[in-house]
Amino acid sequence: MNVIVVVLVLLPVAVLVAAAIAALVSVRRSSLRITADGVEIRNYPQPPKLIPLVQITRFEATVPVGNFPSLRPQTGVLVLADGSRVPVRQLSDPEAGRGIDALNDRLDSLREA
Repeated sequence: MNVIVVVLVLLPVAVLVAAAIAALVSVRRSSLRITADGVEIRNYPQPPKLIPLVQITRFEATVPVGNFPSLRPQTGVLVLADGSRVPVRQLSDPEAGRGIDALNDRLDSLREA
């Protein structure tokens, strides 16, 4: 009887830990590159997608929701000129730095050039 209770208590904890590890791996293996050609987004395990600069408006932060919003990895959204939104799992670029403001500054500098 005690084994069943232990399993029933530990199983949800193990599922939560596995989900957190899967989310972290997904974010760590994703990439983002901002170049003069456009923004290349690779949300692991999907293939890379290149979006031209003329179609891009800005980056925005994703509003954390759910029961444990502080445990959710930092992600963002790329807002396109037509109003559509593309999820972005990685918020850093080697040329721009880290964070929404740095990514938007990089976009602005490339548009001015």
